[in-house]
Amino acid sequence: MTVSRTLQVLGMFTVERPVLSIDWLVGRLQVSRASVYRDVQELVQAGLLEKVDARGYALGARIVELDRQIRLGDPLLHAAGPLPQQLARESGGTVLLCRLHARTVLCILEVTGSAPGLTVSYERGRAMPLYRGATSKILLAHLPVSRLRQLLEVDADALVDAGLPQTLPELQQALAPLRAQGHVITRGEVDAHAVGLAAPLLDSARLLGSLSVVLPAARFTPATERRVLPLLKSCARRIEARLENDRRRGQTLRTLHAPST
Repeated sequence: MTVSRTLQVLGMFTVERPVLSIDWLVGRLQVSRASVYRDVQELVQAGLLEKVDARGYALGARIVELDRQIRLGDPLLHAAGPLPQQLARESGGTVLLCRLHARTVLCILEVTGSAPGLTVSYERGRAMPLYRGATSKILLAHLPVSRLRQLLEVDADALVDAGLPQTLPELQQALAPLRAQGHVITRGEVDAHAVGLAAPLLDSARLLGSLSVVLPAARFTPATERRVLPLLKSCARRIEARLENDRRRGQTLRTLHAPST
């Protein structure tokens, strides 16, 4: 089995299609039934797939194990530590820690706040659109020119749907104020009843992800913005500082344990 086909098979599982049959995979992969069966059995042996019943195969327990390893070993999650929980308590909103993944935004941490009746579409592991909502737009605003040009070439329809400019100069002009102010606030772009506030997470000029607070639109006032936005930005800067400290600590440890010459 080729690595590319392995990734194809794993990438075909979705919330709408949690169980896939051999016949379905044969039709999508356009290879022989024997090849698909052999590939699936290798994934089963690796724990990445498991036979559920006559319908076919689902993602296996090894995926859960890998997710645990990510939670324990992800440098961004480690640096964030208890800070998102603290931000959720202080702001009352749902706090999201997200990363860019291909042409989507992936939530890696969701902390529910105290806002009553607030439901948020973002949840850990769920890919969300890159062009709607504060969480996504703050990432978009900090992408390099080369990446923006690529998005205009391969994802033009999604940009049109989001009401964003279709040329590179116009897109850069629209995103420049968001980048300059260091935050984005949107209303109802992802969830109609919610307001999102987001700040970037940066390592010098390198984009690491975004930190967001989501609050009920019905209770969001100018006073709420004045109270929550400084909390959000302060938390983002503290996470960046902790990342830098972790990196320096790691460099020091590598130096101490380097073999002498």
